[in-house]
Order: sequence, then C-alpha cells, then structure tokens
Amino acid sequence: MSAIQILEEKLLGNFYSLFRVGYAYDLYFSNFWLIANNVTCSDEEKLNEQLLATYSPAREAVDKEDVAKSIILASTLQKRVTGVALLPDSSLELLFENGITLLFPTDTEVVDWHWALNESSKDPYHGVTGSVKMTP
Repeated sequence: MSAIQILEEKLLGNFYSLFRVGYAYDLYFSNFWLIANNVTCSDEEKLNEQLLATYSPAREAVDKEDVAKSIILASTLQKRVTGVALLPDSSLELLFENGITLLFPTDTEVVDWHWALNESSKDPYHGVTGSVKMTP
C-alpha cells in the first residue's frame, strides 16, 4: 500500500476529537494521533493580525502564532476530512468539510521528523512502536 493510500484510508471521512498545542501539534483521530512540528492555514496571517489588534492578551502570549493556530484547529475539531493530499515535498494537506485546509509542512527547522501518525502521540524520533514518520 502506498503512503497516500494509507493516509486516505486513515483520514478520509474521519475527524479528530481532541487536539493539543505545545511543543508539537497533536490531533487525535479515533485510535491514532497525527502529530506535527507545524501546521499552517491560509487564514492564519489575517487572523493573527486581527487578534493582535483587538485582543490584547494575544500580544502577551509566549508563542503568539499558537493563538491563531488554536482557533483554526478548534474550527476543524470534529469536522470530517474530505480531502487528503501528499505534496511533492511530503507535506500533508487535509481539507475539512467546512472548507478549511490545513497543511502539515516539511519545511520546519527540525531535522528528525515533520509529521507522523502513531498510536501514542509520542515523538516518533524516539522509536515509538507503530509510528510512521514523514520527512522530505
């Protein structure tokens, strides 16, 4: 089975019911985690500008970009994945039923792994059983 076939089997029609923001971004899909060093959305820059202008606590956040990312992730919570693409650089792109597209890129400054599917949401670099890591 190819990587895209595995991703489509796991993700298409599925949704995540829990997410965590911190050292990594973790999305829980029924019995596995999609973990990533970064997640982006085309709405992110505009949302960050609005938040920084209108919500003063966002200006005090340690990782200001996580405020907008958290809102975007909350917007796709329990929304079904309607499209899955594995881009030429191994970035993962997910389209959700509400029209939001999330990109799990491979251009982060991390050399070990960029995104992975596993059963424990642990760092795949540490050899967690059942993990599949993707790097460009």
